[in-house]
Amino acid sequence: MMKIVIKSFVFLLLISSLSKASVFAKISVNSSVSKTLITSPPTVYSPVTYWQNCTTPLVAIPSVGATLNWYLTNAPTEIPTAVAPIPNTTIIGTAIATYYVSQTIAGVESIRVPIVVNVAVDNGAAILGLRCDASQIPNYSSGYTPPATINNSVFFDWGNNSLISNSYNFSYTIQGGAPVIGTTGTSHWLVPNMLPGQSATLILTSASHPCVPSQTMKCSVPCGSSTTTPTFTSTPTTYCLNDVVVLPTTSTNGITGAWSPSSVDTSSMGTITYTFTPDPIVFPCALKTTLSISVEPIEPDFSDFSICSGDVAPVLSSVSPNGITGSWNPATVDNLADGAYVFTPDPGQACTPSVKIINVTVNPSNTINTLNWTTTDDFTKIQIVTVTDPLGANFVYQMDDGPLQTSTIFEKVSPGLHSITVKDVNGCSALTNNNVLIIGYSKYFTPNGDTYNDSWNINTLSDLSPNSRIYIFDRYGKLLKDISPGGSGWDGTYLGRPMPADDYWFTVEYSEQNSVKKYKSHFSLKR
Repeated sequence: MMKIVIKSFVFLLLISSLSKASVFAKISVNSSVSKTLITSPPTVYSPVTYWQNCTTPLVAIPSVGATLNWYLTNAPTEIPTAVAPIPNTTIIGTAIATYYVSQTIAGVESIRVPIVVNVAVDNGAAILGLRCDASQIPNYSSGYTPPATINNSVFFDWGNNSLISNSYNFSYTIQGGAPVIGTTGTSHWLVPNMLPGQSATLILTSASHPCVPSQTMKCSVPCGSSTTTPTFTSTPTTYCLNDVVVLPTTSTNGITGAWSPSSVDTSSMGTITYTFTPDPIVFPCALKTTLSISVEPIEPDFSDFSICSGDVAPVLSSVSPNGITGSWNPATVDNLADGAYVFTPDPGQACTPSVKIINVTVNPSNTINTLNWTTTDDFTKIQIVTVTDPLGANFVYQMDDGPLQTSTIFEKVSPGLHSITVKDVNGCSALTNNNVLIIGYSKYFTPNGDTYNDSWNINTLSDLSPNSRIYIFDRYGKLLKDISPGGSGWDGTYLGRPMPADDYWFTVEYSEQNSVKKYKSHFSLKR
């Protein structure tokens, strides 16, 4: 069966056979010249093939500004309807019916054109692969003013299907505007002269097979560097409780849109972030932005505090941190007893702030009177110091200049004198002892004349047991040196000759708590 796309100019050949009253009109030009106007018919596809039991209306493409007139016959006396007929498709066959359509422009009706309807079994045909393909725009850029580019055009592409003829009806809108309708015999369509960020939505149907499902695709022009952010420089962001607030729907830089949440809640204090979404149709390249709206407290934001007993009492400020002025009762803080203090705002201030009551806690001072501890045995490889008094959750502990800790245990303490400090958590009491002695010795020394670690001794015994004697032996048990804790130590020589790098042994006898103790171990000489 031959398909025929009937265009307007074909029917100019039929003018001579038609009643001039139906297609011609006379108008006067300068009252002396007359000109004949003729309305061309709409564009149709005939014959069309319907699937059996399909209920899709017939389609014709009118000219711009035209209205369609549908007829069941070509009888001159038939009254047309504006509603497209739905063919009876219950019976399969060829040319089961013929319908007619014309169009009227400025009151002048065109001739009627026929649409022949065939009915067949649904063969499952579909429009294939409708997609956006900006890469093809350069191939079709000529013929447009300005030339089509990926920055001002979109390109719809699809694949032809051998089950249906390659003729298509389409309708597209730009940003939801007025639809543009037409037909094409190609498997693509370019929409030019668009702005950055705009979108075109195409609805594509088969002209020859109206029952084939339509396809819809939305393609967009990239925003590129054309993005902009709405600003609200003149919109206040701080309000009082229960204020009535209406956020502007047009930004300072002229961008319209909507807020989410849509209304400002001032029923409670706090800060809520509101998001402004630009109108996607009018401002497709505008970005979302946020505005943080604060509902200020209606009370002065003074806070409770504590002091140490006997400390200099702080002065109560007559201006709250959030800027509310007023006066206190009592006017001064008692540094010996807990108390409640009432702040009364001055009259006439914004948001009518309310009275504020704060509590001042006075913590006792100098409550720590003792500090006791234990250490591991002298010369233990890993020395541990444990505080035994005072104990409790209200205390923190510190060794030397280290960090404060809640644990009473200090591990891997180096030999020598150390200090322990205990404080209460309120900072009102502290006690330090500087006589924490750890007995240990260096595991090696380097007598190389650089004045650093050039001799070996157990100096920590000079405070605990200054009369102790230290005996140094080589690995064979030969006595090399006899030294005292308070002396200069061993310089790594024997009878004036340097001893080789090796391990050397020592024994020491010392007194601790009226008891004589003896310890033996070894150290290294490194060269």
